[in-house]
Amino acid sequence: MNLYYQPSKRITIGGVLSFLLLGAVAAVPLAFVYVYATWYIPFIYINVLLTVGFGAGLAIVLKGLTTLGKLRNPALVGWLAIVVGLWAWYVQWALYLTLVNGAGETESLGSRASFTHTTFNADVFLSLLTQPGIVLGMLPRLAENGTWSIFTVTFSGVALYLVWFIELAIILFCAWALAHSQAATPFSETAGQWAEKLTFPVTTAAFADAAATKAALEAADWTHLQPLAPGEEASSSFGRLHLYHVPQDEDCCYLSLENVTIEVDDKGKTSEKTTDVLEYLRVAPHVCRELHARFGTAAVPAESVTAS
Repeated sequence: MNLYYQPSKRITIGGVLSFLLLGAVAAVPLAFVYVYATWYIPFIYINVLLTVGFGAGLAIVLKGLTTLGKLRNPALVGWLAIVVGLWAWYVQWALYLTLVNGAGETESLGSRASFTHTTFNADVFLSLLTQPGIVLGMLPRLAENGTWSIFTVTFSGVALYLVWFIELAIILFCAWALAHSQAATPFSETAGQWAEKLTFPVTTAAFADAAATKAALEAADWTHLQPLAPGEEASSSFGRLHLYHVPQDEDCCYLSLENVTIEVDDKGKTSEKTTDVLEYLRVAPHVCRELHARFGTAAVPAESVTAS
C-alpha cells in the first residue's frame, strides 16, 4: 500500500464531456467581461490583473467541473483544462476583433490615456468564432501596427507577441493548475466521494527540519506532532495540520502539513506565507481519531481559517 494518496485515474465519459462543453460555454461570458474591461480601461497595470482574473475565473469553473464530474486523472484533466483555456483565449480574440470592426471615435482621458468607442455586432462575432483562419491571420497585422501604448510608446512586433504569449500563459496556467490540483485531491473509491478537507484549530511548533518530520511520519512516528501550549499560539511561525477524510470510509484519511509564517507589512497588515512539509500522507483510522483528540475534535473547514 502506498504511503501517499495516489489518484485512481478513473474518469467517466459524462464527466469529460461536461468538463469540455460546460467549460467552453462558461468561457464565453468570462471572455466578454475580460475583453470589455480591457477595452475600456486604458491602464496596462490594471489589464494585467484583469488577465489574471480571467484565468482565475476560468480555473474556478474548471475546478468545479472536475469535482462534479469526479475526474480523478490529474494528467488528463490538465490537458482538458488546456483545451478549454485555448478556447477561452480564442473567444476573447474573436470578440476583440469584433470590437475593432465596430470601432468609432477615440475619446481622450487626459494626456496619457484614451479609449475608443465601439459597437458589438453578434453576426460578426459568430462569424469569427467559426473562422479561426481569419482570427489567427489578423494577429500579424495587429502586431505590425500595435494595439496599445504606454507613455506614447506603442508596443508592436516582437514586444507585442511577447505580451500576447504571457497573456496566453497566464490563462492556460490558471486553468491547468486548479483543475489538476482538484483531480489529485484524495477521493474515496469505496464511498464514491471526494475527501473533506479539515484544518485543525490547534497548531504545532514550526517544523524546523521538514525532511526529518516527513521521514518520521512516514515511519509512523507521531511524536513529531506536538500541539502548541495555549501560551505559544501567538507565535508568528507555526505548523498547521490539514486532514482529508470521508466519514463513510474510515480508510480514506490523509494528512498534509505546512509551515506558516505570519508577515506584517509597512502598513501593519498581516498575511500568511505557507510552505508545504508533506501532502496526502495516508493515515490509519486509529491515528486519524487520535489526531482529532490531540488537535481539537472541533476541526473547522479550511476556508474558515484566516490569517492572524
